[in-house]
Formats: sequence, C-alpha cells, structure tokens
Amino acid sequence: MLRNFSVRRLCGTLICLNLFCYIVSCDLVKVPKSILEDANLITPDLIKKYGYPAETHKIQAKDGFVLTAHRIPKPGGQPVLMVHGLLDSSVAYVILGPEKSLGFLLSDLGYDIWLLNTRGNRYSRKHKLYHRYQPQFWDFSFHELGIYDLPAAVDYVLAKSKGFEQIHYVGHSQGTTSFFVMGSERPAYMKKIKLMQALAPVAFWDHIDSPIILTFVKYWRLLAFIARSLGIHEFPPENEVWRSLFHKICSFAFQNTCTYFIQELMGVNFQQFNVSLVPLFTGHATSGSSLKSLIHYGQEIHSGGFFKYDYDNAWENRRRHGADTPPQYKLPNVDCKVALYYSKNDRLTSDIDVVRLRDSLPNVVHDYLIPNPKFNHVDFIWGNDIKSMLYDRMLDVMKRVDNGEL
Repeated sequence: MLRNFSVRRLCGTLICLNLFCYIVSCDLVKVPKSILEDANLITPDLIKKYGYPAETHKIQAKDGFVLTAHRIPKPGGQPVLMVHGLLDSSVAYVILGPEKSLGFLLSDLGYDIWLLNTRGNRYSRKHKLYHRYQPQFWDFSFHELGIYDLPAAVDYVLAKSKGFEQIHYVGHSQGTTSFFVMGSERPAYMKKIKLMQALAPVAFWDHIDSPIILTFVKYWRLLAFIARSLGIHEFPPENEVWRSLFHKICSFAFQNTCTYFIQELMGVNFQQFNVSLVPLFTGHATSGSSLKSLIHYGQEIHSGGFFKYDYDNAWENRRRHGADTPPQYKLPNVDCKVALYYSKNDRLTSDIDVVRLRDSLPNVVHDYLIPNPKFNHVDFIWGNDIKSMLYDRMLDVMKRVDNGEL
C-alpha cells in the first residue's frame, strides 16, 4: 500500500474532528456569504467571479513535475510571472479582489498575468513517475523550485508571449528564495528577467525572531525523524483535510484564536489585518508543501549564509553537492534588475538580513523599507492598505523600468 496506516488513521481522525467542529460551532459566528463563497472558490473561478478572463496552463518541469499556472490573459501585454510563498498558492495575488490585489491591478494596466503554483501545492500535485503518496514525490525544497520550476515557467511564458524576450517577475517570501536559487544556479535566465520585485525577500536568516519558528528549529531533527517514521513527507500531512479543518475552526468558532496565531507567527499588526477575512484566508491556506522545504529553511537559520540543503550525511552531501558540506548559493550571479521591499516587524524576514542580501546582489535598482513600523510578513499580501502602502510604488517602479528610466 502506498499510504501509511498511521497517516490513514490520522486522516480519518481529522475528518471526524472536522465534522464535530462544524456541527458544534456553525451557529456561533455569522460569516458573510460573499467571504465564504470566495473562500471556497479555486483561483480561476475567483478571477472569473470578478469579471476577468482566466486560463489554466500545465507546465512540464524537466524532472517530471507538472505545474499549474493560472493566467489573467492580456494578449500583447508585457508578461508578468508572479510566484507565491511557502504553503501559499496562485490565489495570493488575487485574494483581496480587484481593488487591492496586485494581480488584478497589474491586469488593469495591461500586463499579461501568470500566477504560478510551485510543486507540491494544491494545484501542482502531479508527476510523470511518482504519486503524491510516495516519498520520492516530496523530495524537494526551494532548491528544486529554483532549478526546475521557475526556469520551466519562464520558458513557457515567453513561448506564449510572442514578441517579448523578457518578463517581469514578482515573488513573495519563498517566491524570492527560489528566484535567488535560479539566478545562482541558472544565471543565463537572468537575461530573461526585465525586473525582479521581491516582497519580504528570504535568503539570509540569521536574525529571524519568530518564537514559533525558532521552537521548530530547536527540535527539527526530532520532529523530522518522527514524521518520516510515520511516513509523513508532506506538510501539513493530508493537506486537504488539514486545510478544511483549519478553515472551519477559524471561520465558525475561533476567529480570534486563529488571528492571534497568525499574528504571532508573522508579526503583530492588527491595523493591517482584517479579522473578518480570516475565513477567506484559511479557506485557501495552507496549500501544502514538502517537509523538506521547512527543514531547508530551518537549516538556514543562524547558519551564517545562504546554503544548499544539508543531508546531515557527508556521503550524501558529496553525492548531491560534490562536497562534504553544502556550498553557498552564488548571489552575485543574480545580476538582473532587482527591487527589494521589506519591513521592520516581519518575523520571517529581518530587515538586517535583507540589507545583507542587498549588499550581496549586483544590480539592486530599488530598495524600500516600508515606513510603517508594524508592517509584517503577510501584510505584503493581505494588508488592509497594501495598495497605497506598497503596490502603487511597485507599479511606478515597473513603469519606470518599462520606459527605460530605471
């Protein structure tokens, strides 16, 4: 059997708990119908709901993964590839609707929008050889996203965009980490990037101060051993069950508790967080990834650099990396134009680490520390005033690059 018995039992338990939570709590809080509707729509249907065209494209990565990209087509428009963060999906750039979400704002300006779903999330769970219940399927981190997923997406978008030799790139969190990997390991692709805009960029992780993340890092070897012993390689395990459970708990009974957890993880900022939208956010998050992805990020904390994955075994490191210890990524290879956007209250991306990243990149054309001292990691996607506080500036930077002024 492909599925481990312990995982099946866990899945069954969660389904029962899911139903129980729904029954006992569904009458406690009234949730607006429109929010619940958006929470249960897949990305292309959410795009169509707001009057925009939507397409679904399948992109073949060289190592066998089949990736899904959602497109807001604008024939003849400058293509923009937008990549989500860890445990997120293509919905990130449209989740707040036409007035606030960057994907819609860019489409309104005539850009051709491509929303990539990287391997392992809810929209990209197919491989030519492996089933998602096989451990080989989940043997990836942000490294594979950078050397396989992003190059495949860049090539596909350019092939579909006649007359264009370069794309704009927008990444949030892991969407920036994987880009820096691509630039380091596939430097030829930097010539295909007109401008890379990095939201809450993650490369160096020496000054992270999230208590939740630091606790995970302290025990990651033990937690990883337990998970793998149970046959768990996906995070969270049985993601669709967890996401549904999380959504119903946070939608109907414990909105304040869920809000508190999100704020503690990302950085406390209730001014920019609309609690009434918690059901919308939890309806789409988490979208799933690999346990290896979390471990790779954990290895970066206090490591002193930006390193490839450490297999904790000299022989395996030699086989994978050609050295007993994993080498650092070559950030000077990332020589395309880069704009960095970061904040002081981001518990997952320290402004000190971003300054170090800035000094390691050869072609930073815009460097913006958001002046709001409370702005946090998810405010880049979910913030109440995100358009005026950030997106208007990003649109201006893109315009200046397109006009040859920057």
